[in-house]
Amino acid sequence: MSHRVEKCSAVIGLCILMLSLLPVMYLGRYNHPTGDDYYYGADTRAVWEKTGSVGATLIEAARGVVYQYNNWQGTYSAMFFMYLPPNIFGEWAYRLLTCVLLLFFTGGVLCLTKPIVCVFLKSSKSVWIVMASLLILVCVQTVPSQGETFFWYNGSMYYTGFFSVTLVFAGILLRYLSKPRRWQLPTLIFLAFFIAGGNYVSLLPAMLILGGLTAYLFVRHSERRAGVGIVFAVMILGFVISALAPGNAMRQEGMWKIPAWKAILKSLFQGLLYAKAWTGIWLAAVLIVATPFLWKAYAGISFKFRCPALVIAIVYGIFCSMSCPVFYTMNSTGPARAVAIIYYGYVLCAFFCYGYLLGFVHRKIKKQYAPIFKRIWAICMAGVFLFVLCVGQKDFRQFTVCKAVTLLSDGEAAAYDREYQSRLQVLSDDSIKQVVFRPYENKPDMLYVGDFTSDAQHETNVKAAQYFHKCSIRVEY
Repeated sequence: MSHRVEKCSAVIGLCILMLSLLPVMYLGRYNHPTGDDYYYGADTRAVWEKTGSVGATLIEAARGVVYQYNNWQGTYSAMFFMYLPPNIFGEWAYRLLTCVLLLFFTGGVLCLTKPIVCVFLKSSKSVWIVMASLLILVCVQTVPSQGETFFWYNGSMYYTGFFSVTLVFAGILLRYLSKPRRWQLPTLIFLAFFIAGGNYVSLLPAMLILGGLTAYLFVRHSERRAGVGIVFAVMILGFVISALAPGNAMRQEGMWKIPAWKAILKSLFQGLLYAKAWTGIWLAAVLIVATPFLWKAYAGISFKFRCPALVIAIVYGIFCSMSCPVFYTMNSTGPARAVAIIYYGYVLCAFFCYGYLLGFVHRKIKKQYAPIFKRIWAICMAGVFLFVLCVGQKDFRQFTVCKAVTLLSDGEAAAYDREYQSRLQVLSDDSIKQVVFRPYENKPDMLYVGDFTSDAQHETNVKAAQYFHKCSIRVEY
């Protein structure tokens, strides 16, 4: 494969990626806060309205972290951002959420894949763009649930947002291992402590990988062992601080907690169910497209790709660890927003396992059989495009971009926005203190993730009433 083909492929991949993200970002202009966006934003909103000071608002958010740490949840980093939903600064800010989140997730994948492709595989930046585009496309377009993942601040920030930070952390860690810079170690220490205060679904595999890497570096007497060891120790410290929060114990009283061993077994079995459900034609298609780029890269490196079965088993275990926290605390697969980042994890693990297995085949296959392999790949590529043209068109409707285009074109998103604006007029009217709404008539997929309850004394309704300076808010179902 020539450099010209690589550059053309990168341009095509980047264009497809941008075109697929733009409608989803544009749909964000019809996005509005709900639920916990009001619950956690009520106190900080009051401070912002009173003082107009960013510093005072941040201090109030820190007070909220202390309160939640003692009464509900120990995830200190996530709680700080929960108290800072964009809507407290104005409705306009919430409309930017989807755009910012998608750009952040895209940046996380780019940050992770660049050292893998350009440093360890010694390939060009064009190949890096191709690989990153494929990963981002399959993650964003085929994620099981989009609403809680890209359009609801409280849920998307807590899961997709922190998962994106973890990708950035991993990318910087790989750079530190290959070619360290002065800024990298302090940044890794900060991010380790920050990630440890987020969701456990993305934290647990990060700790496993970082712990295994630390042990490996100490066994090999690597120069980086001390730095990576410090980063790992900081992450463990942050996890302990988060896990030992008094609020966690109080929260667990109302949840169905199971023994750790049982959660591990359930997670291992659930991993098989996820693999069965998520190994579809689109994941297979992007793996086939990635094959020639990987095949060429393997010719320029000396890595042996030994023991593929053992490596795949380890990766599978790390993937399954993402389900352990939700099984341990909830005895379930968790909410859709948690399943979304488990899906991202599966895609990344599938790419890694396929790439490792392909490298093993590359090392074992004889040179005279290489042309045969290329022909097989060409046939597979033709099959992929034939499927897309003839069979896969009906599946396009489930893509995130297709759903976004449908909501924009049929007017459902605009109709939902009009209903919200009508509500906002009532909520902005100081003469109305007892607010009773009718349920939304338009509940577009992705944009609508919930509403107030019919009980004015429900904690979310109470906080929303405080947010808008009302005596009560409820929905008459």
